[in-house]
Amino acid sequence: MIKNRMIRFFDLHTHLLCGVDDGAKTPEEMYAMLDMAYEDGTRAMCLTPHFSPYHYGDTSKASERSFALLCRYAKERYPDMRLFLGHELGYHASCMRALEDGVCRPLGNSRYLLVDFPEAVSFFELSSAMNQLQRTGYHPILAHTERYRCLFTHMDWVRDFVDEGGIVQINASSICGSWGTVAKMQWKRLVKAGLAHIISSDGHNLTSRQPKMSVCLPYLQKHCSPEEIRALTWDHACRVIKDERI
Repeated sequence: MIKNRMIRFFDLHTHLLCGVDDGAKTPEEMYAMLDMAYEDGTRAMCLTPHFSPYHYGDTSKASERSFALLCRYAKERYPDMRLFLGHELGYHASCMRALEDGVCRPLGNSRYLLVDFPEAVSFFELSSAMNQLQRTGYHPILAHTERYRCLFTHMDWVRDFVDEGGIVQINASSICGSWGTVAKMQWKRLVKAGLAHIISSDGHNLTSRQPKMSVCLPYLQKHCSPEEIRALTWDHACRVIKDERI
């Protein structure tokens, strides 16, 4: 439960949409996940199913159908909940064509693009891909940055990436050790260094990967000002959806 009921969250990275990826499997699970997120304090959310054709196929149309279902449910139950649609792009060689064709979506109607890599991606592959996306005019958001092993020893690149307009997203649950002690350590390093922009749940289900943001509050309240917490959990995500620079 949230200790401070004045805190509200904008969850920019979620997998609630049913039947499209490794997130919710049924409409009932999708609705229950939204219930959980709302009870936790989330009042705005971007639905970001994986766009990884080699694993899930083309999720564009299926995600539109699930999104319509979720919007109807939210309108009836939670009229103050704002929902947006996007994708989490699993970077691959032909992804630029998918972006140009509108099959892979940025977040909302913005130029911000949530980008994902395997945890064991090489530093060369990750840095080259993000640099390419920046050159094409997108504003790349590096999903769950704390989980990439190659960046543990390349914090200078993270600083340069941020200086050039790149956005760092980290998962709320990583601070609890959900992805191991090294990811938890990197989560703290990113926040303390001022290199984190957005905290999201990356929620996938009702059990092991819940759509909850409040789990990170005990740490944030010890080390960040109220203004910094608001920026990480609400303001910056709002700027993304409005297509404003952070």
